[in-house]
Amino acid sequence: MATISISWTGNGLQRLTVAAEHLEDDGTRHKVFRRAINHTGDKAFTRVKRALSKEIGTTQSIIMKYGHIKKYRASGGGLRFEIVSRGGPIPIKNFKARQGGAGVSASPWHNRKLYRHAFIVPSLSGHVFWRTGGSKRLPIERIAGPNVPKEMVKEHVARVFSSLVASDLPPRVAHEIRVLTNGVVT
Repeated sequence: MATISISWTGNGLQRLTVAAEHLEDDGTRHKVFRRAINHTGDKAFTRVKRALSKEIGTTQSIIMKYGHIKKYRASGGGLRFEIVSRGGPIPIKNFKARQGGAGVSASPWHNRKLYRHAFIVPSLSGHVFWRTGGSKRLPIERIAGPNVPKEMVKEHVARVFSSLVASDLPPRVAHEIRVLTNGVVT
């Protein structure tokens, strides 16, 4: 399981907290922060999927299918937005695998590589295998590619998440305060 976490500090937070104190009650304050966190978190979720797709070299739908990426939005119980992946490795067949004379070539991480003596089995959903035993036929093992949870916590993806939250959350909190106070508090 991989979870990206960020905490936000700075004088902008102090200014927004003071503005939020002018709201009617704690319920309204909670609502302001919940709405801002969820709006920014949804954007971050999209950017994380896009960054993973670009980094790994496959489509976002494949990332979602094998990475089992989910978002847990802030609610009445807590001001917390989480992006969690509980998936495993993506099969090599999803990286433009091609059978050749010497084996199978595929391009995880945008890097075409030859898997010597590997073969594609069409009757097993087109997965790529290689032999692991001394026998001519069996046993065989499916070749796996990048692991989504491991890729999700790498520096590139974490930077995408952090920069979006740092740039978009403060103005969104200010926007939600203006919306709930009809522009009285800015």
